[in-house]
Amino acid sequence: MTVDHRLHDFGDFATAAEDVVAAVELARKDARVDPQRIALWFFSGAGFLVADWLREAPEWLRCVGLNYPAVVPFPGVAIDARFRAVDAVGVGRRVPIVLTRVGREREMIAEGVAAFVEAAGERGADLRIIDVPEGQHGFDQLDHTEQSREAVERALRAVLDELR
Repeated sequence: MTVDHRLHDFGDFATAAEDVVAAVELARKDARVDPQRIALWFFSGAGFLVADWLREAPEWLRCVGLNYPAVVPFPGVAIDARFRAVDAVGVGRRVPIVLTRVGREREMIAEGVAAFVEAAGERGADLRIIDVPEGQHGFDQLDHTEQSREAVERALRAVLDELR
């Protein structure tokens, strides 16, 4: 299931977070879904939305996926501290995290991801990293290469393994 959350501006995080919660509640009620085995996956700027889930992970949340996530506010941009994913990693229940990072990332995002990885290590988070050395931000849609396909497959397998 994908969620079309209303994250269109840096001031929209609370609204987008509510959209994700509503979508998760709806998915968990679907008869085709095991409500006790849920994974959430966040991409790019939606990486900020993972903070609540890391800080207060429900028992049914089995894994979190992150692809080239923004997890630290950009210079000059103020966001509610609630959405600083770098501050939330390793704080709550230990939920496996599958992080896909790209070698040709924008500097401000790469620095945030590095801080996230460091914080995860310091706090004992269950973090698995899938590196895409030649990948760019959005590689999974933009780079039609063997390296990209392999990274997508590895990340998907890692998340699915947590749901079994």
